[in-house]
Amino acid sequence: MTITEYLAKKTSLSSEQIAELGAKFSSKEAMPGDYVIKEGEVCRKLLFLREGCMAMVYERDNKSFIKDFIFENSFASVYESFITSKPARYALKAITHCKFESISLHDLEKTYQSIPQLKALSASQTEAAYLNITRRMESLITLSAEKRYLELLERRPRLLSEIPLYLIASYLGITDVALSRIRKKIGS
Repeated sequence: MTITEYLAKKTSLSSEQIAELGAKFSSKEAMPGDYVIKEGEVCRKLLFLREGCMAMVYERDNKSFIKDFIFENSFASVYESFITSKPARYALKAITHCKFESISLHDLEKTYQSIPQLKALSASQTEAAYLNITRRMESLITLSAEKRYLELLERRPRLLSEIPLYLIASYLGITDVALSRIRKKIGS
């Protein structure tokens, strides 16, 4: 789904407003392993992921820690850096081949002036991201690794075919070995 198709389906913006906003986005691609936004750089773009999977990744001492996954038909950014203009504390990395559309912070802010409803849409997207992170934190605190894995599979059934298991283990906060045991136990 393109950004204009998404906006037509999910918002009450007029077709003229959608066309105006859509014209500010540029289409891009990333291959698995490509950094779309690097840790340490200031994030000045908002993405709409059309196809593929990206991850928010902390890299420390030659290890990757997955903060979250981003799947198709979702917005993505290093939000803290995007909002504050401070260097990103994590990277945004393509896990699979990704097709996405990108708008600069400058163009987005200019469009807020001509399409005031866009601020409300941005606020609702920020709220959705906050709720997602809150649910993730709650699951890390309250659920067993097995329940977290089952919950993830329920929400994203294609996950196993798209994402390497070591990244899923990192996302769940467990080792590859622990994930293998869980998968063997539940028969997946």
